Amino acid sequence: MSALTRANVVLLLLSVPGLLLGAPEPSAQKVEETAPSPVNSPWKTWQFNAPPERVRAELLVLMKEDRLNLKEESRKDGTLLTDLVEFNDKKFGVDVSIPPPKATPKYPWFQTNEMRSGRYGLEAKLSPLGSTSTRVDLRALLQIRGMDGKIRAMRWIPRYSNGAVEQQYFTRLSLRLLPSTVGDNTRR
Repeated sequence: MSALTRANVVLLLLSVPGLLLGAPEPSAQKVEETAPSPVNSPWKTWQFNAPPERVRAELLVLMKEDRLNLKEESRKDGTLLTDLVEFNDKKFGVDVSIPPPKATPKYPWFQTNEMRSGRYGLEAKLSPLGSTSTRVDLRALLQIRGMDGKIRAMRWIPRYSNGAVEQQYFTRLSLRLLPSTVGDNTRR
């Protein structure tokens, strides 16, 4: 190596620590982390011809079957709120959410348009309609994995329900509340 080249390498090596000292620390470069705003899906309503206590009991059985644990409950108000559990495309078999907004600087969360997997929970309100009927208001709480463009990391992003989750629960609850046909020996 020539003397000039060696001098350039030595000067370069001596200047690197000075450059590093002048650079801002990584903690000073932190991007402000903001979480996506929570969303409230619209309520879906169904009326059942069964007393409120029976509807409540059968709805709790369905939630237990799906590993949804109660987070909050008020018998007085007739409200139920579950925690969130993960699901995959086999659980509902269809897209369960409306498409998200496009990612922008104000909405920096990149996610798939279709939601066939993620996390879900339920919020329910049971209202008696006389002694033999019950109104059930139900909404799904949905979250999907998405890339946060500001922090460049994956996180759970809330999504609006398209009604598919609620419809499945109404259908399953209807089947559980059908009158029993045990002892019906009618020939067909």
